[in-house]
Amino acid sequence: MNISPYYDYLLVMTDGSTKGFNDLEIAKGYINIYYENRIKKYSQKENYHDITELPGQFRNSLCQHMGVGEGECRVYNLQDFIGKLREELIFDDEKQEVISKLLKKDIDLNIYDYALDKILTDVEVINMIEPYGEV
Repeated sequence: MNISPYYDYLLVMTDGSTKGFNDLEIAKGYINIYYENRIKKYSQKENYHDITELPGQFRNSLCQHMGVGEGECRVYNLQDFIGKLREELIFDDEKQEVISKLLKKDIDLNIYDYALDKILTDVEVINMIEPYGEV
């Protein structure tokens, strides 16, 4: 029996926590706010008074550094991810527990708690990064 998840997309944050979305633009906004807050936190630590004081190249380097150190936020099609989970040879009880969490409105799941990062490598990532600078 296939039950549809509440959300269409699953956002996986750098720490493995997850959040569901039905609109990719809202997911993109959530990711942008996350990174803006990370930049703001860093700029306060380094005695910058306003993040507008950060020169463009420094800001770009900072974001690259955060990406290398922490990884990146990624968005997946939730239905595709659930399909891959159903194909996996993990214990049925654990599989059903994870799938039931993914179907809920309030997804309470960390991918690292169940080693789901290995399964996610087989699920296509939805590109959320827009071109930056000269193309």
